[in-house]
Amino acid sequence: MNAAAPRWHSSTRLAFRFAFAYLGLYSLVSHLVVYLFLLPNTLPGQGPGTLWPMFDITSWVAARVFGITTPLVYTGNSRDTNFFWVQAFLVLFVAITSTAVWSVFDRRRENYVTLHKWFRLFMRFALAAQMIYFGMVKIIPTQFPAPSLLTLVAPAGNLSLQGFLWTSIGASQPYQIFTGVVEVLGGLLLLAPHTTMLGAMICLASMTQVFILNMTYDVGVKILSFQLALMSLFLLAPDFPRLANLFLFNRSAGASTEPQLFQTRRANRFALAVQIGFGLYLVGLYGNIGRTFWYAEGGGGSPKSPLYGIWNVEELAIDG
Repeated sequence: MNAAAPRWHSSTRLAFRFAFAYLGLYSLVSHLVVYLFLLPNTLPGQGPGTLWPMFDITSWVAARVFGITTPLVYTGNSRDTNFFWVQAFLVLFVAITSTAVWSVFDRRRENYVTLHKWFRLFMRFALAAQMIYFGMVKIIPTQFPAPSLLTLVAPAGNLSLQGFLWTSIGASQPYQIFTGVVEVLGGLLLLAPHTTMLGAMICLASMTQVFILNMTYDVGVKILSFQLALMSLFLLAPDFPRLANLFLFNRSAGASTEPQLFQTRRANRFALAVQIGFGLYLVGLYGNIGRTFWYAEGGGGSPKSPLYGIWNVEELAIDG
């Protein structure tokens, strides 16, 4: 506890305990921590939540609480299978329980300034890694590939909602690249404390749009996009009064109250350099992954057969 810091309101302390428990646990069991500490020449994978003991606990909750008897699936492109919904419920339940216990045993604490600034640092980079990854696979347009030949000759009514969305965005590379630039920009602005508020606002706007698209087009990333929006709100929370003064009350916003990581200016400058360097590492890492996807078989940059195209066959002959 920082003795010089003011006493937080009880509701603020309660909200921080829940945010710390919920967002922290979700980041650890999901793939967020994997994407944050990904090594070169490796591809993103599933998170620790698919391993023991979380997988066994999730399976037990699915069977005993929700009556799900079919095997839980966590592989593939969808992160909205029963496995992830049950695990999201489990994370929420544990967060509420731990917040209640924490509030009972730590009710005399005046604030969580030190814990907040370090957890905020983790949230900044966990969100930045996701935004940079999703942005780079749009700037190098691989997330939404150009419509295949089968799609181009298929009736629009034969497409699923997700297929329709994927086709419409994949058909316009400039729009896909634009959305990627916005997401990477939001992630880059999270790398420095002084630009975090602007970066979090861009991330919140971007992830809100993505969440609405996922919900209305039934895309299997609903849980993840919602969590990223919540992380953006967490980063914006200390600046809510300043934003209200600026946008609602026509008052001066005032200076940021975000505490420095260290006591000396030299240490904070070094910390800033490390944060920016790590962020540039993430850009290079996910840019290389996007390039790998682009040149992989089926990617936009992979070689195509000389016969590639849509043909009208007028005559077919076999053995003359």
